[in-house]
Amino acid sequence: MASDRSAGVMAPALPAAGNMAVPPRGALMRRDEQGVTHVIEYTLALTLFIMLLHSFTTTMEFRLGVDLDRQDQRYPAVRVVLGELTGSVGNASGVEAWETLEWGTGETQLRNGTTVGLLASDGVLSEAKCQALAKFPYGGLREELGINEELAIEVRTLSPDAQVIFWGGDLDSASISVTEERLLLLRTTGGDEVPAKLRVSLFEAPFVSDSLYLTEIMYAPTSGTEWIELYNPRDTAIMLSGWKLSDLEEDDLITGDETEQLSIPARTAAVIASNPTIFASDYPSVSYVFGVEDSALGNGLGDTGDSLTLSYGALSYTKSWEATTDGADGDGNSLTRDCSTCDGWTATTATPGAV
Repeated sequence: MASDRSAGVMAPALPAAGNMAVPPRGALMRRDEQGVTHVIEYTLALTLFIMLLHSFTTTMEFRLGVDLDRQDQRYPAVRVVLGELTGSVGNASGVEAWETLEWGTGETQLRNGTTVGLLASDGVLSEAKCQALAKFPYGGLREELGINEELAIEVRTLSPDAQVIFWGGDLDSASISVTEERLLLLRTTGGDEVPAKLRVSLFEAPFVSDSLYLTEIMYAPTSGTEWIELYNPRDTAIMLSGWKLSDLEEDDLITGDETEQLSIPARTAAVIASNPTIFASDYPSVSYVFGVEDSALGNGLGDTGDSLTLSYGALSYTKSWEATTDGADGDGNSLTRDCSTCDGWTATTATPGAV
């Protein structure tokens, strides 16, 4: 019986010696080399990743540190601005009623070392001085206040809640900001005293370029001089230096008197006339009147038809007209834009300076 059980157990079959496949030595070496290569590549990739990660985190820590430093600096800076605005009645070359002056016009100028105080002589906020902030270009007032950050100044009455003035950059687009405010009495231009809030903000935001709108064209006056109207929609004054008017034949730079730094206050219209003196005589109520370098708008605006372009660098807007279809051909009317940003124009009664 034992011999039968032994016979039932089969030993594993071994291949014949001649049939055993032994990998060549070179193949084994190549396989080992490939493994080593993969390890080296992995190690290099991991090292590079760690280096990049370290560089990124170091940069972020540095950037975060810079942002935090700037933010820390904004707090005292915004208080300094608030203190200057509420610390005095202001002064421009010895004139305390600086709100009656213009930016850069005449011997006494807002840009000539102005102390921008918003108080009346008895220590309450002056609405007239607050509204006069609109005369300052964006860079001009920041320079006077010693600020190189984006800046916004707002004055609001508390009851009713109404805006008196907003001056500055686009606070709505700010990525980071610091705001301080102060409660004061405001004396309105009508003589009433109401509670108000002065708010100052320093912030970071994308740069917003200047923009002007061509809003009225008097190309065929029955008397007087040719003129066009420009409107500044911004919350700060816009400097006119470098702006050009062009018709189909000639370009003209907008100019003023030798004493003038050309600017249009915030949310205000100005007139460019071929003869500013004649225009000012015909329309004495228009405050901002400028000319062009050769006493003609372009080559003289065509009565039967022409094209006028307002441009500054890459910014430009062109309005063309035909007298037979557009009107305003020597009948006392002007071509007037339906609104400051509308595409439509209508021949209607001339209203220079009154957008």
